[in-house]
Amino acid sequence: MMRKWPLFIVVLMLSFGVVVALGSQRSSTGSATRAGDTPRPDPGERTTTGDGRVSFTAPKGWTTGPCPPRGDANCVRLSPRGAAEGDAVIVMANERNQVEGSPMDLLLADDAFLGAQSPSIERLTLDGAKVARMDLSALPTPAGPPGDSAADADPWSSGLPGVQDVLVVGVLPVGTHSLLVTCGHGRLVAEMRAGCDLIVESLRFPR
Repeated sequence: MMRKWPLFIVVLMLSFGVVVALGSQRSSTGSATRAGDTPRPDPGERTTTGDGRVSFTAPKGWTTGPCPPRGDANCVRLSPRGAAEGDAVIVMANERNQVEGSPMDLLLADDAFLGAQSPSIERLTLDGAKVARMDLSALPTPAGPPGDSAADADPWSSGLPGVQDVLVVGVLPVGTHSLLVTCGHGRLVAEMRAGCDLIVESLRFPR
């Protein structure tokens, strides 16, 4: 049981990093339960972050725009029309800390220990970039003593824009930037999951 703690701490730290990176966004968290499968959305236009470091295919009919509150060129927010505030996919490319590193480095290391703890973590290579995809809704929380609210709490359902379903982190194949994709829902659970899959699988990194 103790082996779950390193994984829990790493992903919790990454989740905190998402909050910092997205600034002071406000959100409303829906009460929808996970829905059944939704047909894969039709692909729409090819889109890039404003700095051109990351490109991807947006689902047809989805709106794209800069991430609030500052509208940074390295960040794009996507959501279906008529979505709740928490129904959003965020795609970002951030400058890496070359000296101190980040918890993401542990997830990308060629070490089977962390990945073996949970089948919800998947290591992929997308257009030459090494990435880790985490299904946050399926990650186990470490067991603690009865009544331990810290162990029983679900860290993915609070403090972030909507309920986070998927987190993708990686290192771009060129330059010193890292990739961060968050997929969350307010009320459109299945639709957001399907749109997230399309966006992640279509990620490309212009050289």
